[in-house]
Amino acid sequence: MLTSSRTALTAFALVAVLALAPVAPEAANVLFLISGIIGFGFLVRSGGAAIRRPVVWMPLLALLLIAIAYVIGAGSVDGLIGLAYFAPVLAIYPLVAAGDEPGFGAFDLVGVLGLASVAGAAVMVSIEVAETGTSRAGEIIANPIHFADVALLIGFLACAGMLRPGGKWRFVYALAPIFASVAVVLSGSRGPMVAVAVMLGVAGLVALRTRLVSIKWAIGAVFAIIVLGIVGAFAGVQQLSGVQRVLADISDVLRVGVPTDASTGIRLQMLMGGFKAFLEAPVFGHGPLEFVRVANSLAAVPFGEAPHLHSDPADFAASGGLIGLLAYLLLLAAPVVEVLRLPRGVARAQLMVLVSALVAGYFVMGLTNAMFGILNVTTCYAAVCLVTGLLASSVMRANQTVVV
Repeated sequence: MLTSSRTALTAFALVAVLALAPVAPEAANVLFLISGIIGFGFLVRSGGAAIRRPVVWMPLLALLLIAIAYVIGAGSVDGLIGLAYFAPVLAIYPLVAAGDEPGFGAFDLVGVLGLASVAGAAVMVSIEVAETGTSRAGEIIANPIHFADVALLIGFLACAGMLRPGGKWRFVYALAPIFASVAVVLSGSRGPMVAVAVMLGVAGLVALRTRLVSIKWAIGAVFAIIVLGIVGAFAGVQQLSGVQRVLADISDVLRVGVPTDASTGIRLQMLMGGFKAFLEAPVFGHGPLEFVRVANSLAAVPFGEAPHLHSDPADFAASGGLIGLLAYLLLLAAPVVEVLRLPRGVARAQLMVLVSALVAGYFVMGLTNAMFGILNVTTCYAAVCLVTGLLASSVMRANQTVVV
């Protein structure tokens, strides 16, 4: 329910990202940023309360640290240009503040929009593969890797619909990660494919740790996944490009310790160059404009011109040094800390399962490709923080009602 123009604005921002990001990322980015800009007008009434929340102050502190590192690392205020890459993060504050009102339930809104959009993305890339035979589906929408990143994040985020108390149809939202996984496999992107397994594993481990599920249930789930894998093998799923690439990497790792394809070779040079660049300026880095050039000059085999180092840790370390890495940790930890501040209970445990999986996926995908600084994926991070903040507010209000 929308209780005011403020909550309507937050709902509009959620619609922009959840409904459009997997299929029309440019439109999603623009509409989300516009929503954030408008939202600053509402901070007079609710900004003080919102800024005390970890999902707000931790990203803002991260941006402050990045600004300091970039100015000092670049040696001039020109380093502030690098903050433009994090523009969606600024929208978290006003949109969390605007949506934090009683009566605004985000569970079904997030679930329905996320499920519909990833189902649409899966259908679109399935048609693309059928008509063109491409091994890297998703280019009709965005870079195949970024397309897969966004689809996977939105697919898991849609599981928020399962957390609404009551409602016999809420488990339909479990279809969203399945649709997202279809899109990821057809994209042929290895990082997101690994992230699918990690996110499922983290969700399962957290569910066990918080006693949401029993050991017996977990064993049954693992058995079911094994059975599905066997069925998929007989159905020929290993012929899909994404599966073939992951299997080839596994074979290379078992034989020689690292994947041997050209793409991995270039990325390893980027990582090593980034590490050497970090050692040359370990505290503040080289700033947002020079860190790639410095890393390229220090790599054993120069990798040429590139917009980034294809790794979030490498990008933050080389551009912002230890200060940048601290900012990176603050960004990743913000949704988790937001949930940890909630009273213990089933609702907190359920939300922790979802948020932990999302943060783990973001981190894993960021190991092999930039996530922060890529506009559509950074917008998805802001959406994860926004949804976490809204759901945490719902849990807190429900808990207060029970206590009273």
